[in-house]
Amino acid sequence: MKKQQITTGTWHTLGSTACDGGVNFAVYSAHAEQLDICLYDEQDRETACLPLPANDYGIWHGFVPGISAGQRYAVRAHGPQNLYFDSQKRLLDPYAKALHYSPSDGQPLRSVVTHPESPVCGDRTRHEPGLIYEAHVRGLTQQFPELAESLRGSYGALAHTRVIDHLKALGVDTIELLPVQTFVDEPHLEAKALSNYWGYNPVAFFVPHAAYAQNPAEANDEFRAMVRAFHDANIRVVLDVVFNHTAEGGADGPVWSFRGIDNPTYYRMEGEHFANYTGCGNTINADHPMVQRLIIDCLRHWAEAYEVDGFRFDLGVTLGRTKHGFCAQHPLLCRIADDHLLKDRLLISEPWDVGPDGYRLGGFAPPWMEWNDRCRDDLRAYWRGEPGAHAALARRLHGSSELFERSGRGPQASVNFIAAHDGFVLDDLVSYAHKHNHANGEGNADGHDHNLSDNMGCEGTTDDPEILAGRQRRKRALTTTLLLCQGTPMWLAGDEAGNTQHGNNNAYCQDNPTGWVDWSQNDGDLAELLNRLTQLRQRTAMFHQSIFVHEDVHEDRSVCWFNHNGDAMHEEDWHCSDAPFTMDWCTGTERVCALFNRSTDSVNFQLPEPATWQVLIDSSTFGGRPTQRTCNDTLIVAPQSVAVVSNMEIDL
Repeated sequence: MKKQQITTGTWHTLGSTACDGGVNFAVYSAHAEQLDICLYDEQDRETACLPLPANDYGIWHGFVPGISAGQRYAVRAHGPQNLYFDSQKRLLDPYAKALHYSPSDGQPLRSVVTHPESPVCGDRTRHEPGLIYEAHVRGLTQQFPELAESLRGSYGALAHTRVIDHLKALGVDTIELLPVQTFVDEPHLEAKALSNYWGYNPVAFFVPHAAYAQNPAEANDEFRAMVRAFHDANIRVVLDVVFNHTAEGGADGPVWSFRGIDNPTYYRMEGEHFANYTGCGNTINADHPMVQRLIIDCLRHWAEAYEVDGFRFDLGVTLGRTKHGFCAQHPLLCRIADDHLLKDRLLISEPWDVGPDGYRLGGFAPPWMEWNDRCRDDLRAYWRGEPGAHAALARRLHGSSELFERSGRGPQASVNFIAAHDGFVLDDLVSYAHKHNHANGEGNADGHDHNLSDNMGCEGTTDDPEILAGRQRRKRALTTTLLLCQGTPMWLAGDEAGNTQHGNNNAYCQDNPTGWVDWSQNDGDLAELLNRLTQLRQRTAMFHQSIFVHEDVHEDRSVCWFNHNGDAMHEEDWHCSDAPFTMDWCTGTERVCALFNRSTDSVNFQLPEPATWQVLIDSSTFGGRPTQRTCNDTLIVAPQSVAVVSNMEIDL
């Protein structure tokens, strides 16, 4: 090794910072006896290993002259073996902004010094999404029609005009991407020749996943270009971020970075054992101020350097855990919500983890939004015909006020969905009564068992025209109901195209046609219906309520419920198994009625008052296009379907 100088440098900015004449390094470790920076050449040969000469407040730091952006490096940590220190290991910098990858297996090998990045955005205003589209970078584009083979599965493919035009035609204004923070495969998946397809196994929080880039060395720039393409199309970008655990697993897991640098700081311990509130072997210690700083700095980096518009926090309850349990006013949650840059981004929590008392739907504070799985389950239960599902459906249509109002939030805090990446896709929801996860190699023991699914008379694929027609009608009814719920609707990529995972409701390890969206079945039905429904939401005031409207207590707004005879719903109506009902929204001079008929017979609905009504949606027909344009006092609604009428003429 050549002789390399190092001076004290500064502790203020963590990570590697290129500046005139050299690079400053600063790495936090409260328990290390010494930290070193190891430098590498382009052949990955170690050229120097330099002890960081100074330690302030647990931050080891030093300045190395004569090197610049592009320099590869690693961290070496010395300390007690019982705290997982091993000076033979070369570790990734937790603050690395770029990585060098092994040419043999593509695994992240070294951290890379980057040029200082001037913020490209610091004041994007918060927006209320009209329709969130949850998508996987590779899964959405790997089989997307009319894309070059070499482009598919990449950031560039996602930003292609064909893909963006498809999203715009649906009415999508926000895309939520499954994890794009650098992740690796778990050893148990590699042993079964499988991979972590979804990406919930992060190893470097600040770095875009290189496998989604056409040129891995240009991943940062390709990701940035993708975000800008979405912004040019007026589509916001939300990232599904994983800060609840890392790829280092439990006590016997691999050592990539955090564990080797300062295990007691980064991970929550229960005695000598790793707390496992995530089901992944470890739990990030969000109580520690330096871990909080890491997460805040990381979010700010994605917002500033890449112009990201928001974040969905995987297993968000973990980030609000103290030693006494979950706290909505946890310092980390408050710091994120109060940060001058982050507070104007969308902040969406998955409001559960697998730890004690981990299900906390409705338990977060403003401005946090939450995934509402009760909406998912109640919509599924209603259309499957579960007893007593009427009242629960009405609560979801109303915006789930019993969950969100007490915290001072409005309906938009509820992120409503029928299907998400985890669970049955929409087509499988109406085609399978049971999960079929055998390809995951876990004996079909993984994945949810309580799916509220219905195969409509045949498990899986069928040529029976009646069953196929029934499935399509059920999908249209579910879709219409979702978009009529107060709150923020979310749609799973590919559901509009009839995509199937062949009954696999946990395709996290299926980086193959099972996990990829199959666009070949797309007949345009649900795509057209989504377009009509998103236009309806955009053009009518009642779907943009900032507060919960209870009965007729607001002078200019009201919501009422009627049975199909036009009478106010009675207690027995809510408990009648197949009783049709009407939701009647009124905002100023606008009035919209949604007529729900889950029975197997057509029903003649008495509309709330004599008027000339415009028929806007009929979910029983292709694309929801009504065959009857207007009606007066009554409207016949087909079996297992929803109709929407308005007193205003709305061009959809």
